[in-house]
Order: sequence, then structure tokens, then C-alpha cells
Amino acid sequence: MSMPGSSLQRGGFAALALALAVAAFFGSNIAVDRAANGMRADLTQEKLFTLSPGTRSLLSKIEEPVTLRLYVSERLTREIPSYGTYATRVRELLEEYKAASAGKVRLMFVDPQPFSDEEERAVATGIQGVPVNQSGEQVYFGIAGSSSGDKEAVIPFLQPERESFLEHDLTKLVFELTVTKKRAVGLLTTLPLQGQFMGPRNPPQPWAIHDQLSQQFDLQRIDRDAAVIPETIDVLMVVHPRELPPRTLYAIDQFVLRGGRALVFVDPHAEGEMGRPGPAAQSGQTGSDMPELLKAWGVELVQGRIAGDRQAARRVSAGAGQRVQAVDYLAWLSLRDAALSKGDVLLADVQSINMASAGILRPVAGSGVAMTPLISTSEQAQEIDVEKVKFAPDPVALLSGFKSGGERLVLAARLRGPAKTAFPDGAPKEEKKEGEAEAAKPDAPALPAHLAASRDPINVIVVADTDMLEDRSWAQVQEFFGQRLVRPVANNGDFVVNAVDHLGGSDDLISLRSRGQSTRPFTVVQEIQRQAELSFRSKERELTEKLKATEAKLKELQTKEQGEGAARSIVTAGQQQAIDQFRAEMLETRRELREVQYNLNRDIDLLQAWVRAVNIALIPALIGLFAVALGLARVARRRRAAAARATA
Repeated sequence: MSMPGSSLQRGGFAALALALAVAAFFGSNIAVDRAANGMRADLTQEKLFTLSPGTRSLLSKIEEPVTLRLYVSERLTREIPSYGTYATRVRELLEEYKAASAGKVRLMFVDPQPFSDEEERAVATGIQGVPVNQSGEQVYFGIAGSSSGDKEAVIPFLQPERESFLEHDLTKLVFELTVTKKRAVGLLTTLPLQGQFMGPRNPPQPWAIHDQLSQQFDLQRIDRDAAVIPETIDVLMVVHPRELPPRTLYAIDQFVLRGGRALVFVDPHAEGEMGRPGPAAQSGQTGSDMPELLKAWGVELVQGRIAGDRQAARRVSAGAGQRVQAVDYLAWLSLRDAALSKGDVLLADVQSINMASAGILRPVAGSGVAMTPLISTSEQAQEIDVEKVKFAPDPVALLSGFKSGGERLVLAARLRGPAKTAFPDGAPKEEKKEGEAEAAKPDAPALPAHLAASRDPINVIVVADTDMLEDRSWAQVQEFFGQRLVRPVANNGDFVVNAVDHLGGSDDLISLRSRGQSTRPFTVVQEIQRQAELSFRSKERELTEKLKATEAKLKELQTKEQGEGAARSIVTAGQQQAIDQFRAEMLETRRELREVQYNLNRDIDLLQAWVRAVNIALIPALIGLFAVALGLARVARRRRAAAARATA
């Protein structure tokens, strides 16, 4: 028989043990938190919260601190849950930047209340406001960055649609804050991008793309016979390299192998050349290529062929006199949607690209350089002989003779990987003209040491069209009180500026690729909805067709209606019968539509019930079963131990 005091004593021990367990729980959590010191585990499928090596490398190179201010309105995140989720994602990723920068990235989180000083500061820095009511109240969701050198950069508004490029945009923002001057872009071209001289009364007008590049970059002209590309050039833009001397080709080759970035535009047929005076228009020799260099970079321009695309063909007027007709011109392309690699940051916000007589790029077998398509045709494409579009193209004949090749043709591509020189014997020797003395030119630049292979993977973008740069391809330019107004009709200019801007970044920034999204769509439910929607729309079309047929029948009966006695009553009875039949069919079809919709909801509800059961009941049930099994195992072990002691 147990004493009351002993029961109280055991109760006190139990309470003390429980208190010690609670204290140990909280103490262990505090100890682990301090020991971990901010350590995190990214358990997402696509490692959404793990910074790329390129970002970490760039953050480690920051010399002066930069400050990032995240302006996010609490009302926006409260009233639109999707923005609230995305704001949390942005904030947590910024915390990763701070942790990886060793204190060089400083964060501030600001809720710009309406009509407050914080709102005025946000607007002044370039953060874009979105109105939420008619009283003028706005919400904000953007990032403003500043550096100790008074450098500023901003992301006006963070769009959830760009979540896959969030790390790239943030890293680019940090990179912009660390750059102290405009990036230098070397322009080597045989086309009049700076404008063509038309006489003293008509000053040359630069192309719109030239103006855009000049505004954002330090644009420097490179002579077509240059022997060396200066190392101060960040990006070399080569446009229509026709008949470049070997010394210039060698200079381009060595520039790329030294780690220089290049944006190259070649073309099997530059249509603009036919409209300008010169030997090209007379002879039809309007193409440009650098076969030796392109082959060394792992790509080739298909000779004598252009890309025709039935799906992307632009509509033009063909014929003459009274026989003018609208027809799809296979050589003029308006490329959208699947033709543009939306997974690449260069084309993420580009909606359309216009090209004319564009060439075809193909990878060179055995090259160590990877060719990634940026712009391609649809599968309804055909290789067309370039001679058919030079002097007197016939859109009707091209269309009638069209035969799809069944494969996409690459029109622009990114090249990256280890490359070898196109000049294995070193710099080409200068060809001495007859009677010229063998004496070195006093102003000849000293050539850098010859490279037989690239030091690092090359970064080159090749586009097989030069006509896309001309104003007529993508913009309408007008004069307004002495000012040139450019109204884009396609995103050619955006693509070129994006390409130069991207290539002009650091290697760390270029290495970044699109990431996944934090929102995970329920693909099974979406598939059920799509299937049911197809069935629903099919029934809906059937009802519409029945309605049209009945209306046609009623109209036919009405045209036969007579204005006399019995005939009219017979026709009226027929009309009434048709109306009754239509109503019956309509009711039956509506019943079928309701049944389809009911089945749709039933399947989705059933699936949701299973998902809830798995998440709410199954996991706890499994844990409970594990606990029961563990308890039974302990009981069995104790019994075996007791039996062993009894036999001993």
C-alpha cells in the first residue's frame, strides 16, 4: 500500500521533469540557432533560395557597400495574395544576398504609406506606383539601390511574371551599382548606321538603333582595317562584315579569345544594299560572312540559302495594275511566341522580331562550343535559294512552291564554350603592294601575344540578318518640330540593346540562367479542367450550330408565308412546331452542359478531397502507426529480456 506522501512526491518529480524538458527544448533551440548562425537548408525542387555561383562570385568582388531598399506596400500584399507571396520570396532572396556579401549589401524594407515622406522618396528614386482607387492612392513594389559613390539603379516594379529572372535582375542591379562608367561598345560595320551623306543640304540621319546604343553606351567606331581591337572595348558589335581584310579578322579572333564579347550580324542577302548606290546593288553581291571565324566558334552560315516561314510570313501587296493582291511573303518574317527563346533573359520581354531574307545558322560538328538558339522559325519552314529574292522577288511564286522542311531553322544563336583560333599560324602577313618598300609603318600598333585557344569560354551572339537593324524593319521615324520621334512596331531595338547590355556585364552575370517559380501549379487539376472545358465547349458549339440551323429554317418558312387564310395558318403551325422542337433541343443540350460541368466539379472535388486526406490524415496516421509499431517492438523486447532473465 502506497502512502499519500509518496504519491505527492512522484507528482512533484513528474512536474519537475516536465519543466526541465520544456527548458531543455527551448534551450536547445537557442543553442542550435546560435551555432547555426544563419545557416539555411533549401529544400525547394529547383533550389529557388540558393544563389548561383555567378551571383556569389559577383558579391564577393564588391569593394564598396551598396544599399538596397525594397519598397513594398502592405496594402498590395494584403489585398492581392499572389503579390504577398512574391514579396516574401523577394525579401528572403535579398536576405541571401546580404548573407553572401559579407556585409557589403545592406538592406532596408520600406512600406511607403500614402502621402508620406517614404512615398515621395520612392517616387523620386524611380519606383513606379500603381493606383488602387480614384482618390489617388497608389501601391508600390520595387527596389532602389545606391552605392557609396552616388551611383543609383532601380527596378521600378517587380512583376511576378518575371520571377524566373528574379536572381538575374537582382544581380544585375548590384552590378550596375558597382560600375563607375558607361560600358564601351566598339562598332565595326560596313553599313551606314551613322547615316549616309546625301549632300550638304541633307545631313546624315543615324539609324534609330544607332541612337539607342549611343544613349546607353560609349559607342566607339572601329575601322574596317583595324589590326587590334582595344582592350578597353567591353563589347564588339560587328555588322555586315563584307570583305574585311585578314588583319581585321585576326583582330576579331584574338579579341574573342582574350575574353572579349562579340555581337555579330551576318547576312546572306542584305536587302538594304539593293536600295543604296554602289557596286553591291549592281552586282547583287549583298551577302556578308566570316566563315573562318564562325567555324572556329562552332557555327556556320548556310551558303546561298535564306529562311522562309509559312507561319511567320508577313503579308504584302504583290502584282501590278489591276492584279494587285495580298499575299504572305515567305522571306519577310514577323517572329513571335515560340520563335523566341523566352527562357533567355535577352528575349524575356520581347514580343516580336521582324527580319527580312534572314540566313540560317547550323552548329559545326565536333566543336566544343555550344550553340543555343535564340530566334528560330516555326516547323513550317523552308530553305529558299537566295537568288530568288535578290532582283525581282515573286511572293506569289515563292508561296505556291512552298514545301515545309518540318524543322526549325535557327536565325540567331548564343555561342559559349572553349574555342580555338581561326589563325593557327599566327597573325596573317600583310600583302605588299607592287613597288611598295618593305618598311614597318610607324603608326602600326603592337600586336598582343598570339593565342591559339581561348582562355575562358567565349561569349558570342550571332544573328543571321542585318536588315533587322534598319528603321524600316522595326520602327516608324518622324520629325516633330526638329525632334526625331521613333515609334517601334517590333522589338528589334530592344533585342539589340538587351544583347549588348547582357554581353557587357561581368562573366558572373552572363552565367546566370532563368530559375523556377515559387508558385507550383496543380497540373493534375489543370489537366482535368482542360479536358472538361474541351468537352463543354464542344457541346456549346453544338448548341450554337443548332440555333443557327433553326433560325435559318424559320427564315425560310417566313419567306414562304402567304397573306391568305388557311395557308397562313398552316405555315404558322409549321413555325410553331419548329420553335417547339428548337426549345426541346435547347433544354436537352443545356442539361448535357450542366452534366459536363457537374462531372468537372465532381472530379476536381474528389481529387481535392484525396489531397486533403493525404496532407491532413495520412501523414499523422503514418506517424501514429510508426509510434504503435515502435511501442510494440519495445514491449516485445522487454518480454524477451524478461524471458531470458527467467531462464537464467
